[in-house]
Parts: sequence; structure tokens; C-alpha cells
Amino acid sequence: MFQPSSEIRAARAARERAVNWLLNHIDSDGKPADADARTGWSRLGWCFAVAGEQSAAGAVVEWAARNRIAENGGYAPGFMEGQGYISQYANYWLGTFVISAWMAGRFDVALRSMSYLRGQQDPVLGGLPVRSAAGNHPEGIADILSTAQTGLSALVTGQLDVADKVYDWLSGLMAGQAKTGLTFHMIRKGREIWTNPSADLAWSAIVPFDKPRQAFYGPGMAAVFLAPYAHMRQRPEALTLARTFLRYNMEGAEEQFTDAESVQACKFGWAAGIMHQAEPDGGWLPWVHRMTQWFLDRQAPEGWWGPSRFADSDPTIADRMVKTSEHAMELTVLLAALGSEQAG
Repeated sequence: MFQPSSEIRAARAARERAVNWLLNHIDSDGKPADADARTGWSRLGWCFAVAGEQSAAGAVVEWAARNRIAENGGYAPGFMEGQGYISQYANYWLGTFVISAWMAGRFDVALRSMSYLRGQQDPVLGGLPVRSAAGNHPEGIADILSTAQTGLSALVTGQLDVADKVYDWLSGLMAGQAKTGLTFHMIRKGREIWTNPSADLAWSAIVPFDKPRQAFYGPGMAAVFLAPYAHMRQRPEALTLARTFLRYNMEGAEEQFTDAESVQACKFGWAAGIMHQAEPDGGWLPWVHRMTQWFLDRQAPEGWWGPSRFADSDPTIADRMVKTSEHAMELTVLLAALGSEQAG
């Protein structure tokens, strides 16, 4: 019989608390709480599937497919307002829904939304655009979150040509970074780095990793695409690129990991688990252990996780569902890494 370590048992218990909290905030027809006013459901199917709650995954994906996804696979009009971090990065969130639908067995739904994302991708450069109230951003900018998540969704659904273009875009993004220092640019305008962002995007466009309370999530999102891409396309240079992205986190401000009011480094934890599985001798285990505890330290007693408290001290139910479904999924990746260590 498999006897998990105390660390694995603690992480399992945290995930179980999270999943139970989420289940208590979903109606029997799959409709999530707060869904009439907010958008917090796109990753729920993904979270439930990896946590063994396939029936809940199926219910919430079916509800979304009927009520929130348009015939062309994009979001139905009228449900993205009021949450800037959702509406600006609509292609990112739709990419998470693609994986939700795929893992719930709704391949038709997943492929329809993936087809929409394929149409959004720059056919030459490979980036996915930032959105504005009127549609795609008027400056034609593409961001790391939307692009890398779409690449991951493309890998899951077998659309490797889309993934190849995402790899090219990420390579171009890294090539445009300064050779020294820890300032990271997360958006490209055409072939160039976007260096003069508008006020509404400035915080997430230019990230000084040597300062606390920043948007630390971009490199991790890149790495969780690049690690599986390296194996699926037999391109070891993609792992090298992933390590180059993650250097910003590893050499950045210690407050990424010690500030209890910040959850901006969550995707670095996800990436640490993925990278350990992709290159088991790559030295990622210390980060796997540290980031597992990082998630446990930030979970509320009721089981939910919320956005960074320094930015939002009173999150809605939908905003808690966003972070809880994400962190439970990320913790599942770390559980796999911890299991492989125990077996080794």
C-alpha cells in the first residue's frame, strides 16, 4: 500500500478542503455561485477533473457551454465586464476553459473554443492579443499569459502548429529582454517589447522582480508550456528557455515567497512541479518543497484561496473561486512531483 509522506498528506488535505469549498459553491446544475455578476468558472472543470471530481467537472462545463460560450467558441457577449483582470486577458481565461472542457470529456466544446483561439493567434508571430472594451487592444499587443496558456491548451488538444508559433513568440519575448537586471517585460507589440504601456496595463506589462508585490506570474506561465512542449516536440532547447524565464523568480525579491499577502508567485510553484517532472535531475526539488508550503500557508481555514490581499482585501465569491480552482490544480502538480521524489 502506498504510504504518503506527511508533506503529501498535508497537501492532499489542503486540496480536499479546497475542492469541498468549491463544491459547496456550485448548484446541482453546474452553475457556479456569483456567476450572474462575475466570471470565476473557467478553470473549475480542470480543477475538479484532476482532483477526481469528474461529475462536478462535467456539470460545470456543460453549464458554461450552454450559458456562457458563444457558437464560435468565444465568450458570449456581456459576461466579461467588471473584472479587468478577466476582460483584458479573455484569451488566457478561454484557454483555461479549453482544458476544463477537454478534461471533462467535452472534446467538441474544447475544440470549438480552441478553434476560436487559433483564429485569435497572430499567424506570423504567434502571440495572442490583449483585449479592450471594444475588442482586441488597438495597439495590437500580445501578452505572455494569453499566449502561453493558449500554447498549453494547444498541446492538450493536439494542435502542435499553434504550439510551435507560441514557442516562437516566447523565444522572441525572451530575446527582447535586457541582458542584465531583473526587470521583465510581459507584452510584445509586433516583434518588439512593449516599453510604453498604457496606465491600465503598466503593472502587468513591466515587472521589476527585485521589488515586492509585483506581477510575478509571467515566467511561470511560460515554463508550464515550455516543459511539456520540449518533450512533445523533442526540442530540449525549450527546457533551457523555461529555465531562463524562471531565473527571474529564483533571483528575484524574497518577498515573492515570504509576503503572506501576495499570491503573485503561484505560477512559479506550478512551474517548479512541472519542471521537476520534465527534468528530474534539474535541481527543482527544493523549490517543490518550498512552494508546497507556500500554498498551504496562504489557504483560508474554510479551504479557499483568494487574490493578493494587498490588492483586494475583500474578494467576491467568484474571485475566490478563480484562485481556489487555480491553486488546487497547481497543488496537484506539486503532489505528483512529491510522489516521484518519494518513489525515487
